Amino acid sequence: MGLPFEDVERIKKEFQEEYFFRESYLAYVNMCGISTVGINDKNTPTDQEKDFCIYVGLRKPLPPDLTLPEEYKGVRVLVKEIGGIRAEPT
Repeated sequence: MGLPFEDVERIKKEFQEEYFFRESYLAYVNMCGISTVGINDKNTPTDQEKDFCIYVGLRKPLPPDLTLPEEYKGVRVLVKEIGGIRAEPT
């Protein structure tokens, strides 16, 4: 059983301070949110599918000298390259 949402939310904020908001990551990371593991990792064991995770979207791959952890303070970190996010004109 994973951590409660409130704990994951607090840990995500700490993760953002350590990674998302750092100058060296700004050109690569464009979003950081909370999701469930099973939505993003289809190979997750059934008993972990509904566990919360930190979901990081990259606009481009990280260079070899920058890494993100697979787990942060007991919360799984899932990273996916999603490209740029921009508003479309209406």
